[in-house]
Amino acid sequence: MEDPRETYYQKKLQQLDGPWAGLDASCALVVLGILHTYDCVHGVLSAELQRFGLSSSAYNLLTILDKQENQCLALHEIGRLMVTSRANITGLIDSLCKKGLVARVPHESDRCIKLAKLLPAGRELLQEVTPIHIQLITRLTSALSAEERAGLVDLLKKLRKQSMVLGASLVS
Repeated sequence: MEDPRETYYQKKLQQLDGPWAGLDASCALVVLGILHTYDCVHGVLSAELQRFGLSSSAYNLLTILDKQENQCLALHEIGRLMVTSRANITGLIDSLCKKGLVARVPHESDRCIKLAKLLPAGRELLQEVTPIHIQLITRLTSALSAEERAGLVDLLKKLRKQSMVLGASLVS
């Protein structure tokens, strides 16, 4: 099944003019390909998680807490580890608290540090969702061989490193 965005951008990139005339179309195709692929993959994963009342950010946060020794972590550390957007960790945790999946707990020695703790209901939900999520990820990547997956991971890592370098220089 072909996505109309792919055809549209390939055609437009063959007609670069004006301020776009100096752009190497292959560079634009890489960036558009990554964004397009993210949109498609995220849509599939999000639809599956929504069946369980979770966003991808909520699932990410629950899995981060589940992997901690005491299933508890400081909010600033959660934000640092999130794979998805970390723009509103407080709101995300508030939402999970209302659902009874996570609780806010005080830090043992520093009252300034806020902690989130995975509750039994959150752990039970993860145990239900994770096998289904793993199966979907496996199906999503089944079109790639093991070598292709490894190569893609390496290439994406290279791009991430470059974007981190550029991002740091833009902030300075």
